[in-house]
Amino acid sequence: MRRIVAIAVALAVVLVGAAVARATVSESVDFTAKYVRKDKSKKYGGLTLRTAFRITDSSGGKPPVLTNTTLRFPKGSVVNAKYFKKCSPAKLQAKGVKGCPSASRIGAGKAQGDARPIVADPIDAKITLFNGTPRNGNPTIVIYAVPELSSPLTIVADLVRQRGGNYGYVLDADVPPIPTLPGQPNASVSFFDATTLDRTVRRRGRTIHYIEAPVLCSGTFFLLDGSFSYEGGITNTVYERFALRGGPRCP
Repeated sequence: MRRIVAIAVALAVVLVGAAVARATVSESVDFTAKYVRKDKSKKYGGLTLRTAFRITDSSGGKPPVLTNTTLRFPKGSVVNAKYFKKCSPAKLQAKGVKGCPSASRIGAGKAQGDARPIVADPIDAKITLFNGTPRNGNPTIVIYAVPELSSPLTIVADLVRQRGGNYGYVLDADVPPIPTLPGQPNASVSFFDATTLDRTVRRRGRTIHYIEAPVLCSGTFFLLDGSFSYEGGITNTVYERFALRGGPRCP
């Protein structure tokens, strides 16, 4: 009987180990590009962009810790960051949103973190996007996250324009550790959803949008792809098909 029990326990351990080994992390991405309504009949129009993604683990457990996100956007749009007020990441980290000009805010949204086993429920966070100071000659987008149960987090994403190839811009963001309690594992990013605002400035008699693009008919499809990297050397690449919205009706 003892031998039978021992064999059963060993088999259970093997099966559990196999289940853990088969557990995989995956990402679902939702991207929306929408023209400003008043620019519908123009050649060029302002765009608002919504980027949302959810990270899950097939085992139902806590996803691995996200360390980098890289999104590659199709050609056509132009980011006019140089014409807008800029936010210093250092001042933002030291003083919060009051440390940056209000005109440098370019978007908002929400996020969630997984802090199991410290906290069972997801940790909500408020997201504010800022037009950051350039880095290495490239514009930046600063993501300021204020979690419910932790200190604010400042993430600087480089926005690099591509002069050749299939992409217009590449957004590259290193995600710093999200601490929980001393001696406990860091939290994992499980959800992110943020939308840029239609920020404008006047220059030489022309209205300049933060993001502009040729106005194409609604329903025109583009492809976006990106990669998500995690602790432990895991990197997944995702491909997303999305349609422009808010333009004239397609013939």
